[in-house]
Amino acid sequence: MLTLALVDDSGILRAALKNVLEADGYRVLIEAENSSELFSQLEKNPVDVVLLDVFFPTENGLDILAELKRRYPKVHVLMVTGMQQNSILEEAQKRGADGVLYKPFDTDDLLTAIKRLK
Repeated sequence: MLTLALVDDSGILRAALKNVLEADGYRVLIEAENSSELFSQLEKNPVDVVLLDVFFPTENGLDILAELKRRYPKVHVLMVTGMQQNSILEEAQKRGADGVLYKPFDTDDLLTAIKRLK
């Protein structure tokens, strides 16, 4: 069973994603609203997959991605964004993301993207 971390500044989105993922048999071990929460929790609860938003009020998700891959190179990362820009996709891939999901996304798309990471 894959374990996950959800990193988004929206608590409502994190809760909705957690419900969908746990209903499909995944374990959400971390819910974080910023990078400091993520990294402090990852030390205690390593995960297989991180769902990471691109835009935060005070930091850039692409920078978080780079640091995440530096510290935890084996973790899979799916970026989540509402902006459908090729530059975001290309930069996310350069920094090690396994994929990008565009908001609003269908829950089937989310589950399919995660299943591909196994």
